[in-house]
Amino acid sequence: MSNSLLKLQLGPVQEFIAQARSTRDLWSGSYLLSWLMAAGIAKLLECGGTPIYPSAEDQPLIDYHQRHSKSEYVLPQDHLPLLTPNIPNVFVAHLSVETEDAKKIAIKVEEAIRAEWMKIIENVWGVRGELGIKENRDARFKHQVKHFLSISWQVTPQDQDYAEAYKRTSWLLDAVRQTRIFEAWGEGKWQVVDPKDSLSGKEESIAGGKDFTKWVSPRFKHLFKHDDYLGAISLVKRIWHLVYLADKKNLKTNSTDFPIPSTRAIASRNRKENEAEIIEDLAGEKYFAVLALDGDQIGKWISGDLCDLDRDHHENFSRSLGKFALGEARKIVESENHKGRLIYAGGDDVLALLPADTVLDCARELRKKFLEATKRKDKKDNDLEISPDCSVGICMAHFKSPLQDVIREAQSAEKRAKRDQDQGGYGRSAVAVTLMKRSGEISHWGCKWDKNGDKGGLALYGAIDDHLSKGSLSGKFPHRVCELLEPYLNAETGLSKMEHVNDFDESASQVIEIEFVHTAQRQGSNNEIAEQLKPLLAGYLKGIVGTQEQLRAIIGLCTTIAFATRNRPPRTELLTDENKN
Repeated sequence: MSNSLLKLQLGPVQEFIAQARSTRDLWSGSYLLSWLMAAGIAKLLECGGTPIYPSAEDQPLIDYHQRHSKSEYVLPQDHLPLLTPNIPNVFVAHLSVETEDAKKIAIKVEEAIRAEWMKIIENVWGVRGELGIKENRDARFKHQVKHFLSISWQVTPQDQDYAEAYKRTSWLLDAVRQTRIFEAWGEGKWQVVDPKDSLSGKEESIAGGKDFTKWVSPRFKHLFKHDDYLGAISLVKRIWHLVYLADKKNLKTNSTDFPIPSTRAIASRNRKENEAEIIEDLAGEKYFAVLALDGDQIGKWISGDLCDLDRDHHENFSRSLGKFALGEARKIVESENHKGRLIYAGGDDVLALLPADTVLDCARELRKKFLEATKRKDKKDNDLEISPDCSVGICMAHFKSPLQDVIREAQSAEKRAKRDQDQGGYGRSAVAVTLMKRSGEISHWGCKWDKNGDKGGLALYGAIDDHLSKGSLSGKFPHRVCELLEPYLNAETGLSKMEHVNDFDESASQVIEIEFVHTAQRQGSNNEIAEQLKPLLAGYLKGIVGTQEQLRAIIGLCTTIAFATRNRPPRTELLTDENKN
């Protein structure tokens, strides 16, 4: 019997998820894509296929789709794992059939995904009366939802060499996705030209605008607090969790059973607040952060470019990623130390919201667990353990900042962390931070992870942050360091970029150290603090080439600390919380 490999990819992803007004929008978009992929994988299993990536083992969402249709499913008391988006937008599967039969199965999988999408659409459009939407929008609605999903797949024979079959499948799928036929975006000739969707800026609106909530029934009013104009896709994202998941699938997705804290509540550590409530008395400066984690070169790890590849390796690696996503990510993000909210965790990809002052510590812990989960013996040297690394992008902003802007900045920061150093990035195995200040100014900072005992930017950041939290270092410290070092920066001109012009002399790092240590002595409770920070500063500067780069790194680090720690509650309040625990 011949064997075949199937690889299927669903889109759109990042832009669709980022188009969010609220935290529930953000969750809803991520969960919708995971829900559709789970429907496809359930059909694959029904047809006798075996998922290789992602692993279907202990996967609550896939289990739900398999059992619910047969009335065998009992909703667990802990419904959070089931409501966590954790299935990536691509899967690889083994099929023990000829290629032509495998193609028929692929078609059935695609049809299952599209059929589930249409069920969701029908239920959303079925409540248009409760939303005050006119029936003459029917054609526009159907046109927009018809063009939303992009599903591409490729089947190739897998006779002997799994690695070659996988690489060929991936290569051909990329070709399919690059050469598929695109239809020009157009909605026909409408009698009335309406405003564009406020979140996507592309589709003409179906609903929304000023006074829209006057016509909305009470059960939906809390979902439409703004005067946004919404196209069909944004409308589906806004209400499908109620009209389909809750009403038709009996999942606990309402605000009472499944509260999702607002960005203000995240910033203030009050995770009991959700989009249906407004709590005025919230402590702190109200800054939050979006964290986007992504594995480094995971495609090469899966394809065998960085390790020996066979089906066992691929399946074991998928299980490892699944255990990290399902077993570790939520515990870390939503722990009492970090007080965040997990939005998505699928394999090597994590998206979360956290208070600005806990996000970097959370990123470090996530990375640590990611390394532990994916660690394996090198086939060529059993004494050597190897593991892929990951990079993290973070954006810190005020809770009133447009959420979709903050998400996009976090995604851009993650790309910057992975970008080569000669292109303005950090070359992977790094964290990059973007600060969106209320003044409109945007600043960047980042560094490599601390590795193998080497103390870099995160070690220095952690030490300063620890002293600030204890009160042994004044909150003015990072501001004073910036004030003293900024005059040494050269203006960015054509002349300043010439060789040797930026480096005022070889002892510049000593100048940075003198100013830094002097400030620590003045702003610290004793001289020992300066002595503790001094070697950490030297270790960080050692890994940075160029005087101006060293200056920008220290200024960026201190600016980030100052920005993040302003979100921290007063020390007396922190002590009260610690005593309670």
